[in-house]
Amino acid sequence: MNEQELRQALATLEVMRAQAQSLAEQQQLLQLSLEEYSRALETLNQWKNAKEGDEILVPLGGNSFVFAKVASSDKSLVGIGSGISVERSSEEAIKTVETRIKELTEGMKKINDSLTVLETRSQSLTQMVQAEYDKMQQKQ
Repeated sequence: MNEQELRQALATLEVMRAQAQSLAEQQQLLQLSLEEYSRALETLNQWKNAKEGDEILVPLGGNSFVFAKVASSDKSLVGIGSGISVERSSEEAIKTVETRIKELTEGMKKINDSLTVLETRSQSLTQMVQAEYDKMQQKQ
């Protein structure tokens, strides 16, 4: 490996590190969404099983909750994207949230797999670059 190829390998390593950072950020965002949907699912299940007049805790976000009395537990509002929410039965709302949790979990798995492959390739390239650099140092 000549000096030009070594520089190119180092540039490739830098690109790989940037890709890994981007994947890690995506992973964090998916994890936050997954936690949010898990809390929503828990609340929907409590809501579905509540009877009229029962008091339940409703999460607001930021680890804050309010007490609420159930007026009717057979309907819920569910976001369908782009800031739009629709009224659904509690069962349909739960299925919608469960589907989103499944999609997020699959997305997390894909990102984890991509990160693993990228890290393996990066480690291999790092070892190769280090070995070539050591050879070049010994020649001097």
